[in-house]
Amino acid sequence: MVLSIDPVTKKAHLFSLLRDTYVSIPGHGKGRANEAIVQGGYKLSMQMISELTGLEIQYYIYTEFEGFKSLVDAIGGIDIDVEKRMKYTDNADGNRYDIDLQKGYQHLNGDQALQYVRFRHDATSDFTRTERQRKFLSAVAVKMQDLGNITKLSSIIRSVSPYVETNLSSDDMFKLGQLGFGLRNAGTAQLPPSDLLADEKIGGASVLTVRNEAKLRDYVQEVLTEDDSQPDPASNAGADNASNAGTGSP
Repeated sequence: MVLSIDPVTKKAHLFSLLRDTYVSIPGHGKGRANEAIVQGGYKLSMQMISELTGLEIQYYIYTEFEGFKSLVDAIGGIDIDVEKRMKYTDNADGNRYDIDLQKGYQHLNGDQALQYVRFRHDATSDFTRTERQRKFLSAVAVKMQDLGNITKLSSIIRSVSPYVETNLSSDDMFKLGQLGFGLRNAGTAQLPPSDLLADEKIGGASVLTVRNEAKLRDYVQEVLTEDDSQPDPASNAGADNASNAGTGSP
């Protein structure tokens, strides 16, 4: 996940990079995007993402499952619409993990939230999973803004810090959290977008190649100019001429 924040306009954009994207990994040739952290840690991952997207990646935050669950529990859980029945056993990381969620709008604690974002038994696999993760993290951001309490923010940071690796100092994390209270979720996007992806076999393995990396960087800049939190002017014009017109949710 890549989060871009404009501190002046208070706009936040969330991107998810498909892990099987076949990219140039500086100093290591080409490989899947998720190989960069294994080959060179966070610094190499940041460099790879910067070169691929054209964004200057300044900070990283890494957490494993316990950190994720701790964050969700620290903010009191998340209300979210689980779009379908989710039930299967996940052995993806070599450990058995049972996922069992009912369809429908419901309150999820940390463990249930982890099941939701890990579910991968979809027809479009990683595409749907990353979309679900963006949806969930957007809900987390809204919940944290609703807390609106600096004291609560300090408590949340203390709860998750044992499970987090980052190059942000404690002061930086607190300032970022304060900034977050006024942020608008201006949009989310998958990287690369589907129209710039191609399925290929390289070395006998299936990967996702980027048709044109320059166009990918242009796409990122286009997304950053968008603001889904603001009503569309064209929609407003139509609403002015209608008696019972409504505006969509952000």
